[in-house]
Amino acid sequence: MGSSGKLHNSLMEILVVVGMDQHTGLVPDNLPVQSSERLPGSLPLFTTAFEPQVLAACAHEVANFPNSSSIFDSMASFTTSTWSSSIPPPGKGVKTRRSQSLRRLTPTGKHSVALPVGSDVISALPPLCLPGNAYVYKDRPKDHVHYLVLTDISGAHSYATVYTFYRKFLASQVRGKSEYTIRAVPLNDAGEEGTKICFVPLCCCLVSRAPYFFTMRDCLTCLVQQLHKDVRTMEMVVAEFSSNLALVPYPPPGQLAISFQLNKFLVTVPPPADPDRRVLDMPLHYPFLSFSLDAILTLVACILTEQRIVFLASDYALLTIVMESLLTYVQPFVWHNVYVPVLSNSMVDLVEAPGVFMMGCHVSHREKIIKVPGIVVADIQSGEVLMADCHMDNSELPCFPRAAADFFKEKCGTMKFQYDFSCLHAPTPTSVEEARRHRDAWQQELSRDIQTAFLQTMVRLFRDVKEYVSTVNHRRYLNKDKFLAAQEDGDQPFFREVCQSHMFKKFLQDRMDQKRDYYSIMEETIQWQGEEKDQIPENKLIRRRKISANSPGQKNRRSGVVNFGLEVNGPTCTFQLPTFTQAHRKTDKTTPAHFYESCIQKLTNYLENCEPSLRAPYLYLRGMLYAAEDSSLTALEDFHNLCSVDVKLFPAEHVQGIINSLSEVERSQLEQKGLYKGGPMERKTMLGKLRRMSTEIDRGQGLIIALDFDQLPQRDVDLHEFSKHIRLLDIAVDSEVIERLFQSLTLEDTNYLDPDTFSIFYDCWKETELDNGRVACQLPEDCLTREEGVLKVSRLMRCDLGTGRLILTHKRLLFRTGDRTEEVVRIRDIENLEKFQHNTVLTSADALKIYSKVDGRTPFSAILKEERNQWFMLVLELWCGRNIAEGTKDSQVVHQAAQNVLLINAVVLSGDYEECAHFEGVEKAAENLCYFTKRRKEGKDNLPEETTQVLIQRVNPSSGESVRNTVEALLYTSGDNSKGDNRSSPQLWCAMGSGQVKVYDASTWICDQQFIQANNRVCCLLAVGTEQVWAGSFDTTIYVIDIQTHTANKQLLDHVDMVSDLTISPDLSTVWNAATLQKQGQIWLKNVHRLVTVYSASLNGQIILWSAATLQKQGQVWLKNVHRLVSIKLVGENLWCCTKKALLLVNREGETLHTLEMHDEGSSPLQIECFLLSQDGMIWAASGNNGRLTVWDSYDYSVVKTISVSCRGFSKMVQTQGKIWVGGKCGNIHIFNQGTYAEEKELVAHEDAIRSMCAAFDRYIMTGSGSKDGKIAIWRV
Repeated sequence: MGSSGKLHNSLMEILVVVGMDQHTGLVPDNLPVQSSERLPGSLPLFTTAFEPQVLAACAHEVANFPNSSSIFDSMASFTTSTWSSSIPPPGKGVKTRRSQSLRRLTPTGKHSVALPVGSDVISALPPLCLPGNAYVYKDRPKDHVHYLVLTDISGAHSYATVYTFYRKFLASQVRGKSEYTIRAVPLNDAGEEGTKICFVPLCCCLVSRAPYFFTMRDCLTCLVQQLHKDVRTMEMVVAEFSSNLALVPYPPPGQLAISFQLNKFLVTVPPPADPDRRVLDMPLHYPFLSFSLDAILTLVACILTEQRIVFLASDYALLTIVMESLLTYVQPFVWHNVYVPVLSNSMVDLVEAPGVFMMGCHVSHREKIIKVPGIVVADIQSGEVLMADCHMDNSELPCFPRAAADFFKEKCGTMKFQYDFSCLHAPTPTSVEEARRHRDAWQQELSRDIQTAFLQTMVRLFRDVKEYVSTVNHRRYLNKDKFLAAQEDGDQPFFREVCQSHMFKKFLQDRMDQKRDYYSIMEETIQWQGEEKDQIPENKLIRRRKISANSPGQKNRRSGVVNFGLEVNGPTCTFQLPTFTQAHRKTDKTTPAHFYESCIQKLTNYLENCEPSLRAPYLYLRGMLYAAEDSSLTALEDFHNLCSVDVKLFPAEHVQGIINSLSEVERSQLEQKGLYKGGPMERKTMLGKLRRMSTEIDRGQGLIIALDFDQLPQRDVDLHEFSKHIRLLDIAVDSEVIERLFQSLTLEDTNYLDPDTFSIFYDCWKETELDNGRVACQLPEDCLTREEGVLKVSRLMRCDLGTGRLILTHKRLLFRTGDRTEEVVRIRDIENLEKFQHNTVLTSADALKIYSKVDGRTPFSAILKEERNQWFMLVLELWCGRNIAEGTKDSQVVHQAAQNVLLINAVVLSGDYEECAHFEGVEKAAENLCYFTKRRKEGKDNLPEETTQVLIQRVNPSSGESVRNTVEALLYTSGDNSKGDNRSSPQLWCAMGSGQVKVYDASTWICDQQFIQANNRVCCLLAVGTEQVWAGSFDTTIYVIDIQTHTANKQLLDHVDMVSDLTISPDLSTVWNAATLQKQGQIWLKNVHRLVTVYSASLNGQIILWSAATLQKQGQVWLKNVHRLVSIKLVGENLWCCTKKALLLVNREGETLHTLEMHDEGSSPLQIECFLLSQDGMIWAASGNNGRLTVWDSYDYSVVKTISVSCRGFSKMVQTQGKIWVGGKCGNIHIFNQGTYAEEKELVAHEDAIRSMCAAFDRYIMTGSGSKDGKIAIWRV
């Protein structure tokens, strides 16, 4: 068995080590050092804040050490290919960086596994692990633990415990610099002259998807003890520890705990008590030790009314625990706003942001915090709760309703929040284990009492809300006015603010949906007191209705509660995991595979003889282990059986992911299992949809693309090699874009790019792609449109809308905070961008202001700090691209601008590395890629109003190809509506210089993925009936294409030279007068297709007649002394043939009946490029080497009109509605009146010569251009 997959319910998501070591040295932080944070001492070494680095990031089968040169040759128990460490190239030493980056955390091995946490989250950890700045010390400080809550872009939380300890180093200052080099020393080594002994912090940060703060603390304690004792390197110990811990699952809700042995220490992972509530792994009484009951109720009121709250503490460990406890108190209300329990010194300015948030910081910032208006300050140190900047007047604080407050205080009156007080009567424990059990039991009981008291209080606050819900036209509404009127006068301000909160809306939705959870159970079981409510008549009516609905046997109790769903008596059973040190080396299986098999065998044995209450968690765990072992079908069977035991534990999302990842064979086997049909598995997943679909594309596939390292260049590359790699890596395909990228990375100083620059650029590109893809998947389904993707996500920042992240998409600028996404501005609505400096009481920062054209919209300001200039450049490029797209009616420009944004971003990020060629010229490199910004500045795409009024749309048939190709020919087919399928709709056929024939749906302008490929240019197209399109190519072949299938299974090979034109007769059996070109009438015949003859011409003067029905050659005509036959027109029995020298009227035997030539003013012959036969009997011809047109009368061949236009030549002509449209070689279209011969309009069409034109009935004209432009324009007639 190969390497097993990641365990879905793994206790450990990732282990990150942060600090400084001998590889990073001591580099002073860029941030100013606060004087209050300076430590006593005269040496700068001990008073300078240094920049912490990410030293390790380890997850399931992934161990990355960005700065270490350790190699894991001795780690024989692990799969070697899954471990990657970055080793600096010889001679380059330690890399310097402008900003914290995690390029080397991107796996580069052939079998690498991506880290489960985004690089933005990891890069944000160093200041959070050392929030008070990173100092070194003369004497070893005590170890310290604090806790974090990390929020990703989707609003989902991860929970972290940080253990900080200190290692002894010898430090010596780098000559002429403020940096220090350090090296580890034995404990008794005093160091040599010029060095100082110092103790350097190292933080082990363990991250989990569940809030197991104290369990993770136990695990980290074991890790640090091992680091102190183990003779191996830190990297070896951390890698082995994380690989073991990644195998540990956390239990499902219920009564089953999980325990495991870690360095001879037994760690127990408790389960959540209820599926709707998260696990409780910490005591809930800490707020009661800091705040009074009134202060706690005030804080609860502030949370329920969504105030801006900042907590202060002298110990960072208190911040998260106190805030998490308060959020547990208010359940079932869930905080969805900005939540940052620990702010580092560098992040304190976030408290100035508008919007709702909960944040925490060190008490040393109190004097600054209380100056920020509108903030509720909760000082854990002093127990104060006050409104900042209110001159000691706290009347603005929300007031908790009086009756509910009295009830809560009564419930808390009997609780003992001090352990010593509660156990004075108990005998002394006889062992450490017994003492721990006693304390754990006390904490669990106290936490249960606190939860119960708060839940009862919440029920009393909102028990009547459902009574004010009414249904109108199948929609439910809350009568807020009546609900507020039913409350006491003093309580109405509180309830009014609550009703406006986001939390209340979600809570109300659950109540309207009749959600069955712990709250509803408590609501049903609690006994209401008659005296608790006012004498408001409506309240009495409500109470009578409630009482009448109760069961007859229910009794009235003053303070009794039945705690259904709230029992927190702890687990009744513990599942002991196998040890991590079993003799797996005796087998050919990996450590995870052997461990999972041992767990599965143990669970299988338990399931044979277990209590009914434990069957569900056992099935859940075994199903998860089977899934991690890649036994997907067996896992699904366990999850199916789980539904019949306890459907609340069914992991629907994970099961859906398993089903999506099944192979075709596995899906077929799943279909054959009758137990799934119509069962709970189908109802709770998309299995029913899968049965109806033969194939389904997994949305997650393709997000992470494995890349062999040998695809990256190992030596200097020129532009040609660079282009090959860039296309291979799917970064860009357009030659011009790739050339601009090459110039940016080399700064145009050399013709070669070094492999280091390429590798770093690719890493940055890939990291951004993964992060953007992850963000896009995490956004709500209806947030992004089909044509919209995430281009850039900012770091955590503050703006007018609060604290969160900016998201740039193809169409909009979004702001994401918590689980809410707001639209800031549509790119098309931007009026202007402005850089400015945002000055506040606390700081001055770089900011960006965006002005909107929408009336009433105030400018949007975002404080982006060091990201400001980059965001300005990216938004400006996209905005200019959007403006050009709308001005030129070319939607493809938006996608090109979006690609430029991604490239600019990757170039800027890679420019942070000193080893990159563009390190010293990042701004110049980025500006070189701002293609549309330059074009808009130069005004190249400012089309005349006369053109924009007629232009409908542009399409790019060369989209996705490396080079633009000439649009050689266009053909519009109206389709056959009687067919009733999509290929019978109107279609635009495009013959390309690359030899391809592409087909667009003319109603959506979506290109069919299937196309015809000829061996050379396809220069002419002809519709033959409603079933065929003929395509003539320069490879001398005529391809007969089936309109329905878009395939060319038939080819005509009789031409010996390049096929130049095609025409057909009869056209619906139309009868023409060959002399006057006047239509004589129309003959409608049955089986007319059998009478159709197709004429094909080649450059050498060969004309072949074909039967459209049989595809047989019916005849052939050779024109004498003709070497450039470019086009033919059939009139009656004769052909008008256009050569470069003259127009020839020939009969079916090839005899020339008449010749027409063009001359300039001096009677010199002109080259004829194109001609047409107008509906009024005139022959129009245009010169290809100057702007001259000649019109002849087809009756007597006299020259009727000679027209001269300022143009370097014409290329194509088409007629419609009495107008002659003539395409020029300069890219413009000249429109002439057929009757007066006057030029009526000149349209600015393309950036290259117009090479093809066609008409769609008398409504539209399509034009195609040369390869410099390569686009198709659709015009309104």
